[in-house]
Amino acid sequence: MGQLPYLIQEAARGFKSNKFLSATSVMTIGICASVFGFSLLILSIVIKFTEYRPEDAILRVYLAPESESDAARSALEADLRRLAGIDSLVFISKEEALEEFRSDFGEDMLASLNVNPLPHSYRIFPNAEYATASQNNILRLRLARLEGVEEVSAGSVYIAWLDKWKLPLWTGSFLLMLFVGGALALIIHNAVKLNLYARKVLVENMKYCGAGEAFIITPFLLEGVLLGFFGSLIGIVTLAAFNYLGGLVSPQLSGVVPFWTVAGSILGLTMTIAAFASAGTVRNFLRETQV
Repeated sequence: MGQLPYLIQEAARGFKSNKFLSATSVMTIGICASVFGFSLLILSIVIKFTEYRPEDAILRVYLAPESESDAARSALEADLRRLAGIDSLVFISKEEALEEFRSDFGEDMLASLNVNPLPHSYRIFPNAEYATASQNNILRLRLARLEGVEEVSAGSVYIAWLDKWKLPLWTGSFLLMLFVGGALALIIHNAVKLNLYARKVLVENMKYCGAGEAFIITPFLLEGVLLGFFGSLIGIVTLAAFNYLGGLVSPQLSGVVPFWTVAGSILGLTMTIAAFASAGTVRNFLRETQV
């Protein structure tokens, strides 16, 4: 630890002695970090939109016109409560349905209507067993066969889509992130290796003076981490610009994108990749040159 100031000074000297190479490396790492951050962003959005939510399994049962009387509705509600797979249900009157419609689509859509055309309905909350696509569809078919039911809407199609595409989307996004991470490690490897060849005599002298492998590796490791740090800042700024432009196009995007989580991941992962790539490059260099 007493030699830490010297090691930090040596790491900084690599930046000073190779300003053009360091600046080029930082810019290249920044471009890679931007793509890396974008792939992380895609992965986080894919994960968010492919998560199972309880509301996806909710069904809506619409009553036929002849079932709108209190007696017919009470009989249907009794049948619904006896049906297996239903955890709870909520009655939605025509008036409440109209308010929902007005809230979702605005008053202009109702301007030409003299009467309320919407039917009474029930919002059905299935239990966990019927939250899958196949079981949710089975429950939908059972509900549709009940007397007094005109139509049943369900998220079975969407849940089936999740079942089909969730794993491929996760895998594709993760592989993209790994590919960009590998490219990032290769760029840092080349930058550190060029610095090693430029300071080969210094490395040899350090070895002849009895310096251990860890002592030789540390300055170059710190240099690689600094390259990763400055490059990741470029990636974070680029990501912030994309996030801002996306917010202008769709204000709802800001509530979906976990910007600070992705920004922190870019910083941490880029510096970690840089540390491992730098240490591995110096270790291989020492073995190849037999210093």
